[in-house]
Amino acid sequence: MPFTKTANVAMYEGADWSGFKQTVSGCTAQSARRIAMLDPTIRFFFFCREPMVLTNQQWPAPRYFQPGDAVFFGGEPWWGSAPQCDAYQKDGLSLAYIGSLSASDPTSPLVASEYATSQGLNAVDMVSLFAANLNLTLSGDYIRLAPNVTVPPGGTLAVAHDYYVDVFNQSVATLQAKGIAVLLTFLNNWDAAGWSNFDPNTAAGQADAQSFAYQLQYVVETYGFDGIDIDDEYADPDKQIPASLAMVTSMIKALMPDKILSKALFQDSRYFGPTYKGVGLAQTLTYGWDMTYGGDPSQLLPAYVGYGMSEAALAMGYQAGYSPPDPSSQIAWLKQGGYAGFMVYDFENAANQALLGKCVNAWCGPGNWNKVG
Repeated sequence: MPFTKTANVAMYEGADWSGFKQTVSGCTAQSARRIAMLDPTIRFFFFCREPMVLTNQQWPAPRYFQPGDAVFFGGEPWWGSAPQCDAYQKDGLSLAYIGSLSASDPTSPLVASEYATSQGLNAVDMVSLFAANLNLTLSGDYIRLAPNVTVPPGGTLAVAHDYYVDVFNQSVATLQAKGIAVLLTFLNNWDAAGWSNFDPNTAAGQADAQSFAYQLQYVVETYGFDGIDIDDEYADPDKQIPASLAMVTSMIKALMPDKILSKALFQDSRYFGPTYKGVGLAQTLTYGWDMTYGGDPSQLLPAYVGYGMSEAALAMGYQAGYSPPDPSSQIAWLKQGGYAGFMVYDFENAANQALLGKCVNAWCGPGNWNKVG
């Protein structure tokens, strides 16, 4: 959803380039769209199909671009004619949570790639596979996802059902090749291991959090995820420590500064005040999406802006049966306020595919939710 393509243009060489962020070589147009999703402040990029040279009197030397170069910017574009390039402007974000990770149908997450905008670009920009778990022990068909990482005695394990590995192998790279960023949600699993249960006031708690951060780094690097999503529910006993999330997310961000770290938000005010080594949760999260399904974003999201997150990093969550059947007025409010966009939970359900379609059409205009198979 977020990209509008303009053919045969690039950032005008005589324009203000102060919003320039980076040039990444060896890209495809699809991988460049994924890269743009990693940073909420990226607003547009141009992608080179052929070599190009740009000059500006304020530059010390001309800038040379090669085929496969993607050039990323914040701010607003000023397009100039460039038959060697295409430009992509990011307008918003649509996220699908896929919760049916079935051993009998390991390709189910690919349903997110079956919808396109009127320009033929992805209507779903990001997928989060729901969910791996935090556990103290292994049981049933659970396996460790980072078996080579040493965990302190009694420490938190990153685990999943054994067949999830097949799902990862068959869906992550396939979705990414289409330009869709892929996250893995980690959800507490009814024991004393939980996102908000790491104790920053003890050496044991700090060691446990650091070990878990190393496990997540291993998972991201092994399976190629674009980042980690946090769902802090169902820890038992519920011994929540407000500073826990600031600590563990600081450790994760230190290990993976260029990956997405997101959180499903729900009445989280108590977690945004504490800091760990001077860093708070608002500074470690790339994105947050409110999962108060049925709530009004105008009553929910501004609080997180007050905690230090930017509007461009915040989205509203929707789910059929709980959220308004016609979310168009809420979507208009989100877009007008500069918010990131929206997420839909349980996307494998046809009702939620239709709901996300309503959100996309409300944001982008009718005709931007098309089943392409």
